[in-house]
Amino acid sequence: MKRKIVLLLVLILLGWPGIPAFSGEADESAWATIRITDPSGRVFVEIRPEIELLAGVLSQTSWMERAGPSGSGNRYFRELKAFFTPYKAHEAVVLAEKLMKLGFTYDAPPNFILSLGPLPDMAPVNGYSRYLQRRAGGRRNLENFRQALVELAMESDFLRFYQAQKSYLEELLISSTAGFDGYKILAWLQDFFGAEGDEYHLVLAPAFFPAGGYGATIETKDGKVLVYQVIREFGRSEEVPEFGNVYNLESLSLHEWGHSFVNPALGKYNRQVKALKRLFVPVRKPMEQMAYGDVETFFNEQVLRAAVLLGTKDLYGESAYVHGLEEERELGFYLTDFTVEQLEYYRANRDKYPDFVQFVPYLLDQYKQHQEELLRLVEKAK
Repeated sequence: MKRKIVLLLVLILLGWPGIPAFSGEADESAWATIRITDPSGRVFVEIRPEIELLAGVLSQTSWMERAGPSGSGNRYFRELKAFFTPYKAHEAVVLAEKLMKLGFTYDAPPNFILSLGPLPDMAPVNGYSRYLQRRAGGRRNLENFRQALVELAMESDFLRFYQAQKSYLEELLISSTAGFDGYKILAWLQDFFGAEGDEYHLVLAPAFFPAGGYGATIETKDGKVLVYQVIREFGRSEEVPEFGNVYNLESLSLHEWGHSFVNPALGKYNRQVKALKRLFVPVRKPMEQMAYGDVETFFNEQVLRAAVLLGTKDLYGESAYVHGLEEERELGFYLTDFTVEQLEYYRANRDKYPDFVQFVPYLLDQYKQHQEELLRLVEKAK
């Protein structure tokens, strides 16, 4: 108890906005998420045992060839991997490998885990979305994987490992997120898009690599919208996991939480988005390498990245904006400048467009009207 009080005092001194509090769940369940709630009661930073179980399973698969650390990994990862090594032939590991071959990669596994209930049962409390079923090749594959994960957690006595690491993970969560102002990010997103969800979660994943984040929006059976971002460790430390500074965490939050506003808005006009395929074709190859392999995903990313740039300028200044704009151009998002211009028009005409959903038809029409002009931008860049 004394140690936790000291850690909380350190957190406050390091600049956490307001006075956070560990969730009372920690005393109610051995499997409880390690969680800090900000004063608004809507923003949570956490480490979740279910994500750690998934990371342990993936550490025994070819996932590590594509998304492993640059060296042997941080100390916690090495211990997690060693714990699951005796279970390399377990059905959960075998199924994970099979699912990856079906395209169940990148954000799909953590999205799947976050849609489930807590350990030890990990019940499919929110069902399996069409997105997850498509990525996994059907509902049955997802349910088989879920059951195998539950069995592995019990057979391996994963609870013993989690409990042994809990104090360390609590300290890691506090030190890694000190000064993080999630509500600042949330307030900007809600104001810009004219919409809001119910809960926003930043989940640290010390055994996922390398850097960056995975986003997931979960609609619960009782109608709540839970928005998650899973932050991956940098992958270069062999001691303490590294997640970057406050700016890194907040900019990732701006992007990953932003998906919960952009994707549904564009999804309402899916036919019009698909009609813009010609604008996607010239950058298909580099986009596929980043897992943005279809026209809908490309435009979700393109529009979101332009919006994030505006948020970056508002929250962090012109220099950060210019740097971010250059990065997007280099990555192949050649519509960024044009999209920023359209979003500036949206922001200047909120009396006409009270929220982003109502602006989307205009935005898509602008892409269509300027299609030939925009395609010439790609030719100039070659």
